Amino acid sequence: MNFRTRMSDAILLLFALLAIAYPVAGFDLLQKPETKVADLTFAGPNFEGAETQGVMAQAEGLQLQDPSMTSTYTSLVIEAPIPFNVLFPQWIADVPAGAGMSIAVRTGTENGRWSDWYPVEENHDWTRPEDPDVVGTMITVSAEDITHRYLQYSIGFSRYDGQATPLLKELHFTFIDSTAGPTMEEMVAQQQALDASQAQTFAAEGVAPNKFAKPAVISRQVWCTDPDCNYSDGLAYEPVTHLILHHTVSSNSSSDWPAVVRAIWKFHTYSRGWGDIGYNYLADRNGVIYEGHLGGDDVIGTHASAANRGSMALSLIGTFTLPDDSPPGIQPPQPMLEAAANLFAWKADQKGINVYDAGRLPNMTWGLPKLMGHRDVYGGTNTECPGEQAYRLLPWLRDAVAQRLGYQSPYVYIDETSSNFKRSNNSWHEGPAGCGNNGHSFYTWSVTDPNASTNWGEWTLAVPVEGVYEIEVYAPYCTTGRSETDGARYTVTHANGSSNVTISHNDKVGLWMSLGEFPLRADGSSKLRLTDLTSTDEGRGVWFDAVRLRLVGGSVPQTPTITTQQPTADLWLTNRTVAFNWLVGNGGGVERTWLQVATDPGFTNLVLDLNWAGLVQSYTQTFTQDFGELYWRVVVKTATTQIVAPPSKFAIDATGPVTAVHGYYILGWNGQQVVAWSGQDNLSGIANYKVEYRAAGDANWTTWLANTAATTATFTPPNPALVYEFRSQGIDHLGNAETAHAAADFNTLQAKPLPHAIMMPVIMR
Repeated sequence: MNFRTRMSDAILLLFALLAIAYPVAGFDLLQKPETKVADLTFAGPNFEGAETQGVMAQAEGLQLQDPSMTSTYTSLVIEAPIPFNVLFPQWIADVPAGAGMSIAVRTGTENGRWSDWYPVEENHDWTRPEDPDVVGTMITVSAEDITHRYLQYSIGFSRYDGQATPLLKELHFTFIDSTAGPTMEEMVAQQQALDASQAQTFAAEGVAPNKFAKPAVISRQVWCTDPDCNYSDGLAYEPVTHLILHHTVSSNSSSDWPAVVRAIWKFHTYSRGWGDIGYNYLADRNGVIYEGHLGGDDVIGTHASAANRGSMALSLIGTFTLPDDSPPGIQPPQPMLEAAANLFAWKADQKGINVYDAGRLPNMTWGLPKLMGHRDVYGGTNTECPGEQAYRLLPWLRDAVAQRLGYQSPYVYIDETSSNFKRSNNSWHEGPAGCGNNGHSFYTWSVTDPNASTNWGEWTLAVPVEGVYEIEVYAPYCTTGRSETDGARYTVTHANGSSNVTISHNDKVGLWMSLGEFPLRADGSSKLRLTDLTSTDEGRGVWFDAVRLRLVGGSVPQTPTITTQQPTADLWLTNRTVAFNWLVGNGGGVERTWLQVATDPGFTNLVLDLNWAGLVQSYTQTFTQDFGELYWRVVVKTATTQIVAPPSKFAIDATGPVTAVHGYYILGWNGQQVVAWSGQDNLSGIANYKVEYRAAGDANWTTWLANTAATTATFTPPNPALVYEFRSQGIDHLGNAETAHAAADFNTLQAKPLPHAIMMPVIMR
């Protein structure tokens, strides 16, 4: 297939479809219709105009007036300096911690028709840390009206009692009229001619095409009609290694997308002083792609702070937050997503980018995904870009790029959200705003004290075939306010036993880290375990994210494997006769078998240490006492190696609690009679009590309270003239019941009067 055919298939197809939809009209490419811009600024006393109780305008700006805690200021109707189709709010404000300030805007036509109030949020894409002001949501006029002429804004203030008021120092509006310019059908015709000419030039020069052709793109010389679109000074280049998805955070009501692109260019270039549009490319809802920043391949744009160098940015035109967010968003339409996949596939093919991988950019000491959302640059904080509904589609986008390139990953991925991962039932943190491989991660804080270690995670290394695999782990770059551990301790259970590997998450955060190569079986016995216990640091991040495996070759030796079966992990037993069962795979060469039981996981305090010649896979032992914590393991030895199974914990509680009724009290102020009892169970713990009574001299007991967790209760004697006796019986959490007491624990002759002054301490005890 020659280059011209590729161009026809991959690039001209979309333009042909657009040409059918839009009959071509005449447009002179030499025409340079002006994109107009005008500004209005409100500051200090300039805010005055609409009377609002609780808000005052002073020289410093607009703020709450004491003693108001909340109030909303609504401006008068403002006539814009020019008709406009795009509006950019910007402001400078001081908002103390705990206080609040909100901005809303509506725009109107000359005949009095108004839009809905639109909430204005900070656009993190367009506000740099060094900027003195904040850029808000880009507002576009509906396609129905084309342009508006009037503006009204509303400012909401709130604070707590005694707290400083929020202060709006300055509110600035940039009005842009970008409606004068070529229509879509005119741009399609121009682009077709340019692409055909370029294809002929490439063919004449013998330029080899990419495996995946560049998709149809409306070039700058077509959509950007301003003379300043062409320049050469200040361009800088860096080979692209990363692809970043953005959204423009603009209202979704427009349909004149070329006008929106022209407005963004005007605002970025002049109002923000960036010299050009920040993004390398933009895509509209119909799947049309627009060239952004001038300079072509590898030019450095202005879109992601330290990640500008070495990245290519595509911004989806619109807002793709959740529907209930402020501002509300939509899901990216399928044509827009297909355009993004095509553009990224072309660049990934051109630059050899593995979209499933991660790497460092030139200005960064941490790693980032090769295909990511803007928020990933900041570790899940600072910006929501590209919006939650677009961010959730990044796994789909990576797969779509790989499918277009026919890329088959050599890795098997085990995600921490899959059934092949289990974790301790403790408190966990999750990466902020979906930070982590494929939009999720777990983390906890490191500890150095074994007694303080509570968090662990275990991946089952589900490999398709037996062999030697390289194991890699991932610690994502996520902003948590702390650094990562230098001592993440992994245990790999493999065909030859187990191996411990310690690595630094801090040194290679955001990158895939190799643990080494290990022989793995395809029977589910291969595991990877990580805990919060380190020997290096306290209170630093330990990350439990995806794991990936790559077959590097080699055969798995037929080394025995040990699977402990019974008693299962964390099992409580009520019988001191314990049946131990385990399974040894590839056990034909086993020369000796050990069974060890200890009270500690390090097996320094052994209570059972047995061994037999040859292969043994079961044993029954009767213990002479209960244990709250026991660990057991099996060790097998061959002529060449010794395999130690990971320890498994269980406990024995075959004894009921010890309880007694120990008090009978008469309350001095109301005559009530209170019985008190208590008990102790040092193993599984007391679940409930049974309390019985009888008249002195009777042989039979009457149940007064059953299955109660209380330790005091008011007793009303059936016959006040008789003496009554009491006894208690405890039941633990495993159902072990205390042997019924043959004699009474307490009787009413032992009653103690309690005056009001000392009643509470005695009864509460």
